[in-house]
Amino acid sequence: MGTIAIGAAIAMACAALGIGLGQGLAVSKGLEGASRQPEAITKLQTMMIVGMAIMETIGVLTFVIAIMLVGKIG
Repeated sequence: MGTIAIGAAIAMACAALGIGLGQGLAVSKGLEGASRQPEAITKLQTMMIVGMAIMETIGVLTFVIAIMLVGKIG
């Protein structure tokens, strides 16, 4: 029973770590690109927002899966 809860916690931790690293790199590279080509800021911003939305979706789906796993305990 406890292994399911531990698995759900590990899944959430790995997802949060990956999302945090991915978003940090995306913002870093977006700012780097904007500083090199200021005229392309709107295009970079749009692509960055779409990428971040996809990353956040992965986090929400991981959370839903973790809740479903914990629901199997009871």
